[in-house]
Amino acid sequence: MILVDTSVIVAWLDRTHEDHRACAGALEHWAGQEQLAVSSVTYAELAAGGRTRQAVDEDLQDFQRMELDFEAGWRAGQAFGRTYPAAKDRKPVLPDFLIRAQAAALNCRHLTNDRRRLRAFPEVDYIFPDSATSGAG
Repeated sequence: MILVDTSVIVAWLDRTHEDHRACAGALEHWAGQEQLAVSSVTYAELAAGGRTRQAVDEDLQDFQRMELDFEAGWRAGQAFGRTYPAAKDRKPVLPDFLIRAQAAALNCRHLTNDRRRLRAFPEVDYIFPDSATSGAG
């Protein structure tokens, strides 16, 4: 199973997005090899984007849905604390940390456009849309 990041879903849905082609190609490539999944965190991020629930449900109909569990929540909080140890005013745990922690807890690969803070979850096997069709990943 591959947990697909919100950044990939957003680019895939928006035909004008600069990464649309790479993300659409990556989704097509990996869907032929493994089950693609989305996190409940991605679902929440898409809901916040102003789309209807019906539209989001239709767009995600071919993806397995994964709920964020306590193990993933714990890992996200721990990674966030390690990444921002001096933060006096704790910001909410970023969705990126939640989704990557979920990939870590599920021991599955993570397809993402976002190359920031990858070291927070060294156990995750990251794959990127721009390398999916070139045979890398």
